Amino acid sequence: MHSGNVPMEEIYKIARVMRPRSLAKKFSGTVLEILGTAQSVGCTVEGEDPHDLIDQIRDGDLITPEE
Repeated sequence: MHSGNVPMEEIYKIARVMRPRSLAKKFSGTVLEILGTAQSVGCTVEGEDPHDLIDQIRDGDLITPEE
């Protein structure tokens, strides 16, 4: 288990690298996949539980870049 805290910009960076292998139609879907992985290994993102950020993206409260 990791106990690291990852900046959101790093999540976007990872999502850009993983984008060609992602099954998601939109970049935000790839970001959700990466946040899910962060949650499963026990990382926080910007000091928050990744699942809270997933909910924020799904609710439209957190807007991800287009790519």
